[in-house]
Amino acid sequence: MKLTKKDIKAILSSIDILLDIKTYIRKISPLYELTDPYDKKIIKSLHTLQNELDPLFTTYLHNKEISISEFSEDNQKERIIDVLSEDNMALISSNSAKNILKDQGIDPRKLIVTGGPLFYEDYRKVNPNIPDHALKGIKKKCKGIMDSLEGRDWKNKDLYFIYEEENVADTYTFEKIDRLSDLIGKNIKIIKISSWDDF
Repeated sequence: MKLTKKDIKAILSSIDILLDIKTYIRKISPLYELTDPYDKKIIKSLHTLQNELDPLFTTYLHNKEISISEFSEDNQKERIIDVLSEDNMALISSNSAKNILKDQGIDPRKLIVTGGPLFYEDYRKVNPNIPDHALKGIKKKCKGIMDSLEGRDWKNKDLYFIYEEENVADTYTFEKIDRLSDLIGKNIKIIKISSWDDF
């Protein structure tokens, strides 16, 4: 096993970022309250650090464990709005969910709607009677979404899959989330919510 030049650059950059964070922490001691401007600086540094290290963890630690963020109904909305206020994007399964997020002020360009399971082979599981001609159109749609995701630059942003419990389409997508992580070259971040109706 050998570290690449890109890996070395990421490690050295991460050390610099940690030193910056250490400086910020010293400036907010002894109370350590995250107030302006250090709250934004520290959070931005942590995001940059994560983006630098995630590919290394995936390559060298072979960690396939999926991290699911669960929040109480009281702060689900706040958490989702927070992560999407940055350059991140969200994968959701329905236009109704998209409309709910738009009503909360989320830029619709940050929302990727699958319209069902992300992988076309799962549509037969959802509806065994789906006609072959319909499945061809679905396959084309799914490929378009996958190509769009693969073609984006994910270096400085994350893709969040907002996973609704009891939603069949979301369940099938969740079961294959590793395939999506491999496609974009970094781990998908998952936020599980109880229901869009309660959002």
